[in-house]
Amino acid sequence: MLPHLGLRPTPRLGLFALPLVVALAACGGEAVATPSDGASPAAVINSEYGRIWGRLPADFPLLAEGSAEIRLDVLASGAIFSRLSVESAVRSTVDELRRLAWEVAEPVKRDGRIEIGATRDNGECAVTVTVEPLGSRTSLVVYLNEGCPAP
Repeated sequence: MLPHLGLRPTPRLGLFALPLVVALAACGGEAVATPSDGASPAAVINSEYGRIWGRLPADFPLLAEGSAEIRLDVLASGAIFSRLSVESAVRSTVDELRRLAWEVAEPVKRDGRIEIGATRDNGECAVTVTVEPLGSRTSLVVYLNEGCPAP
């Protein structure tokens, strides 16, 4: 049995995620409604990282000592903003994912950001986290593969 994904104390991301997914999907992505146990249906989105969930599960960890935020400029499962430097946020994210039983690949620099790839459940569930500076904060954008349990 795998450990809990971690705490995520701010439910407001879930409240805004579905309308955000629908609005962003109209701008070039594709959202597909899927069955869900929750009050609102989860959506699967076609993104540059494959088919991903349109929101994060409530127990997804707030990586890099960050807070959940909404970024309107990306089509992703979620966004986290951290006050840590990019390098510290990458180290913290890798350590936290490993602590939660994810198999984490070596981070890769790509297009001015750092990508962290991780899998669990024998590779069925995958996540990509992109880390980059954004103003005075560090942005972590999370792409949670549809092979992971539905949010």
